[in-house]
Amino acid sequence: MRHAWIVLTAAVLAACVAPPSGTPVVVGGDACQDPAALVDWTRAAAALAAGDDAEAIAAARAVIARCPGFVRAHIAFQDAAARRGGETKAAMAGYYERLADDGSPVPAYCKARLLPTAYGQSVALADLVAKHPTFAWARLSQARLARGQGRALAAIDAYSAALRVDPTLWEACLERAESLAELGRGSEAAVDFRAYLAARPDDLAANRAFVRLLIYDLGRASEAVPYLERVEARLPLDPAVAMDRAAAWWRLGQNQKSAEAYLAALRARPQETGAALNLGLLYYEVIPRDESARRRFWPAARAAFRYFLDGPSTADGVEQYERTLGVPFRMARIAELIGPEPPVPVRLEELRWPGSP
Repeated sequence: MRHAWIVLTAAVLAACVAPPSGTPVVVGGDACQDPAALVDWTRAAAALAAGDDAEAIAAARAVIARCPGFVRAHIAFQDAAARRGGETKAAMAGYYERLADDGSPVPAYCKARLLPTAYGQSVALADLVAKHPTFAWARLSQARLARGQGRALAAIDAYSAALRVDPTLWEACLERAESLAELGRGSEAAVDFRAYLAARPDDLAANRAFVRLLIYDLGRASEAVPYLERVEARLPLDPAVAMDRAAAWWRLGQNQKSAEAYLAALRARPQETGAALNLGLLYYEVIPRDESARRRFWPAARAAFRYFLDGPSTADGVEQYERTLGVPFRMARIAELIGPEPPVPVRLEELRWPGSP
C-alpha cells in the first residue's frame, strides 16, 4: 500500500462553485443558449471522447456558426484539427487568420492559442488580460503555460485568478486540483476535486485521481468510497481499480476484503507484483498480533513475498528497496518461526486468506 506524508500549506484560493445537489449542469455554461448549438456541442463532446476528430470538427464548427462566442467549441475545433494535421490543420489556421475582431476577446484568444511559441502566446495573453480582465479563459491559458514550464506556484495563482473571474470554469478547477496535489497540498486539492466532480461526475480520469488522492495521500478512504464506486461501475475488471479497492478496504480495517481484492487484481493481471507485495505486508505485519496469528498468516505472507520476488521488476524506488532489503529481511524472520521455504514454485492459491475455501 502506498503511503505519503504531507505538510499542508495554508493558501487563500478562489473557490470553485459546486452546483446545488440535483441541479443540471449545462456544458458550455451561459456562453451559448441556442438549443440546436447545444445539441451539436453534445455531439462534439461525444466525438472527442470517442477519439473521432473528424466528427468533432464538424460538430464544433456547427456550434461556432450559431454561437461564435462559445470558447469550448473553438478549442475543440482547433485541437482536433491540429491533431489531424495536413490540410485540415491548415484550413483551421486559415479560418482563424481571417476571423474578424467582433469586439469580444474570443477572436484574439483563439489566435493567441495558435501562436507557435510559448513566449508569443504569453505576450498575447498578457495583452488580452489587460484589455479584458474578466475573460477567464485567457487566465486559464496563462496557468497552463506556467504549469507546462514547471512554474507550479505561478500556475496555481493563474488558475485562482481565472476562478475569481468565473468560479464555474471547470477546467481551471480540475487543473488547479491536479497542481495542488502535485505540490503535496492534498487537502486543498480535495476541495477542488470535490467541487469539480459535483459538476462533472462522469469524468472518469478525475474520479480516479481523486480516489487515489483520498486513499493514498490523505488516508480518507471513507470519503473515497462513492467516487471509487463510480470508477468500478465503468471499469469493473480493471486490476488497477481492484488495487485501489483493496487499499480502501485496508484503510477501513476490512483486512480480509482487502486481501481478496489484492488477490483478484493478481488473478486479473498476474504480473501485478505490487498486489503481491501489499498482500504480503498485510499478512506479515498488519494482521498478526501474536505468535499464534503469525503461525497462521506468515505462510501466506511468505508465498506472497516469493511471488513478488519472482515477478517482473520495475524502476520504482520503493519496490527496489523491498526487493533488496525489506522483503528478504521479512522472509528470514518468517523462516526462523515456521522453517525453511519449500523449494517449489508459488501458486496463487497459496496467497488466499488462511482458512478460506
